[in-house]
Parts: sequence; C-alpha cells; structure tokens
Amino acid sequence: MNKTTFGILTLLFNAYGVPCFIQGNTKAGILRIVLGIVTCGILAVYNEIVGIILGIKILKMTDEEFEAQKGTFDAGIPKMQ
Repeated sequence: MNKTTFGILTLLFNAYGVPCFIQGNTKAGILRIVLGIVTCGILAVYNEIVGIILGIKILKMTDEEFEAQKGTFDAGIPKMQ
C-alpha cells in the first residue's frame, strides 16, 4: 500500500483499527475496536486524535522514510507482547 493511501486511512479510520489490519496486526485491530466499545468511546476518540496526528506525519514523510518505518505504526493502542 502506498504512503498516501495509508496516511489518509490512518487519518479517517484509526479509531476502528484499520491501520492495524492493513499492517497485518489483526490482534491489535480487534483490541482497538473492543477497547473503544468497552470504554464507551473514550479510547476511540483518543485513538482518532492520535490517528490524525500520525496520519499527518505519514503524509509529510518521504517515501524512503515511510518504507523504513513500515509496520511500526501502532500508536494509540497498548503494546502487545
């Protein structure tokens, strides 16, 4: 997936875990959705704000920087071990 598409999807759908699913991290995506529901949307709002910031950073990156960091965009969710 190219940088622009990933950045826009992160901007719009970070609260729903879409960036996690795109990167193949299904557990983190499901966790993001479940925690958003359990916290009555509080975590979803937080994740969306973080997604807006992360999406802007992604869109401002060069293609080389994006490729180097691909698969590491998991802001807004607890780290899974």
